Amino acid sequence: MGNRAVVTITDQHGNSRCFWAGWGSPEYQIPHLADFVAWADRHQRPLTVDNWLAHADTFPGTLPRLEVTGTTAANDTYIGDLDYRYHLSLHDDSHAVRLRVHQLRGPMGQPQPHLVAELTHATLYGEAARLCELMADRAQQWADSHGGTAPPGNDPDGWRRRAAQFHEIHQSTPVVAIGANLDARLVAASFDAPHPAIHIAGVWVFAYVDAAGVLQLSARLQDAAGWLRRPDGTVPMRVTVEGEPVFDA
Repeated sequence: MGNRAVVTITDQHGNSRCFWAGWGSPEYQIPHLADFVAWADRHQRPLTVDNWLAHADTFPGTLPRLEVTGTTAANDTYIGDLDYRYHLSLHDDSHAVRLRVHQLRGPMGQPQPHLVAELTHATLYGEAARLCELMADRAQQWADSHGGTAPPGNDPDGWRRRAAQFHEIHQSTPVVAIGANLDARLVAASFDAPHPAIHIAGVWVFAYVDAAGVLQLSARLQDAAGWLRRPDGTVPMRVTVEGEPVFDA
C-alpha cells in the first residue's frame, strides 16, 4: 500500500463521482491518467467517467475504480488517512482535461492541504514524462545498490520507454496546438492602436472595422512558430464565415 488518494471526476454537466486509490502519489497517477487520455484520443472515445471505468477494467491496477461517491472520503474537507486529493474535470464536447492535485500533508505529516500541480491536455504528457524519468532514476538507483537487479515491477527501462512515449505525444502537433490556443493573448484596442488582435503561436491576427465600415481581417505571419510552418516555410491557414470555408492556403 502506498500513498492513499481520492480522485473526484467532474463531467461537463457538473456531475461528480469519486474513486479511492491505494497507490495515489502523482508519480503513479499522473502517468496513468495520461495513458487514459491518450487511449481515449487514439480510439476516439469520449472523455467520460464510463470510459474511465472501461479503461480501468481493461488495464487493471492503473486508474482507481473503487467508488467512494457519497462517503466521508468524497468530502473535499476530509483528510483522514489520505495523502492526496485529485480533482479531474473532463469535457467531452471539447475533449478538454484539467487536473488539480492537492497534497494533503506537510513535511512532518501534519494536515496541510496545498496545490502541487495543475495540468491541462497541453501539459499532462510533459509532466507524465518527467515523472516517469524520475521513477526510472529511482528504480536505477535501487538496482545499482542491489547488484543490478531491478525492483519487482519497477524496471527502469520500462519507465524510460513510457517517458519517451509521453514526450512524443507532448511534442505532437495536436497537443502543441492545444498549448498554443491556451496561451493565446488577446489585445484590446486602445485610442492610439484601434485594432484589436489575438497573438497565437507567434502570429498576430487583427479583426477591426475600418473607417468605411468594412470588417477587416488580417494576419501577420513573419514570426509564426516553427512547428506551425510547412517545410517550405509557409503557414497553413483556413478562413471560415458562418462555418463555411472561404479561403485556404
